[in-house]
Amino acid sequence: MILRDRSDGQRVFALGQYNSVMPYVMRGRNESAVYFATDIDVENALRYVKAKNAELGENRYSLFGLFLAAAVRTMVLKPHLNRFIHRRGVYQRKRLSFSFIVKKRMTEDAAEANAKIYFERGDTIDVVMGRFNTAVEKARGEELPPASRTIRTLQGVPGGKAAFTALFRLLDRFNLAPSGLIDDDPLFTSAFFANLGSIGLETPYHHLYEWGTASLFIVLGRMFMKEAPRHGGAAGAKHYITFKATVDERIADGMYFAHSLALFSRFLLHPELLEGPPDLPVVEG
Repeated sequence: MILRDRSDGQRVFALGQYNSVMPYVMRGRNESAVYFATDIDVENALRYVKAKNAELGENRYSLFGLFLAAAVRTMVLKPHLNRFIHRRGVYQRKRLSFSFIVKKRMTEDAAEANAKIYFERGDTIDVVMGRFNTAVEKARGEELPPASRTIRTLQGVPGGKAAFTALFRLLDRFNLAPSGLIDDDPLFTSAFFANLGSIGLETPYHHLYEWGTASLFIVLGRMFMKEAPRHGGAAGAKHYITFKATVDERIADGMYFAHSLALFSRFLLHPELLEGPPDLPVVEG
């Protein structure tokens, strides 16, 4: 590497002995992948979304948007989740972003578009919902995003895709890839989400991409009901969504991931906690 830092990340040197050697032992993201699944209680989240939309008089809030808001707040409070491995180095990402695919219409033949949203540390749930809705509307529009325009241009040039990707890989190898290309690429992101519940599918595990820097791939499946304890000890049916995550274990240790998941689940159980800015001193990283 010619440069120590990158346009999208700063090299982290203050690592424990075990964490510092892991990128040398496990050299690829999928070699380092850990797969995790759990059923997330969304009963309170559904009530919150319904109440908010009734208050606003429009369908501005959504369950997927609420998941993103909880993930934003979790990453702000647990910043090691926003790290990535490049070659043998551990990097702290300079910005927080999420990517996902948007179906332009709910038909088999409809085109898909990538959406990538950048967030700020102090974003509340209302701000996240606004960014999310704007990104979805833009992805469903007719205008192609910069990355798609580049791909379309390269398709018209013999050998264009091969030459471009080879040059980009070379620049990226030495931390010289321009921010203009990285910023628009949906795989250079904090986490990639797949909301398969929106098309009625179960939740599969997904691999991590070796292209880009995404250290987390999160899949949400369709909603279902199951018996669970309620207040007062009585059992009753509640709404759940299966949450599956593929994580590059080199960015943090197991306890850090466990505490992060507990925090994420807490925000979904109590969405009102996301209405104000993060109270950073309360939760230690």
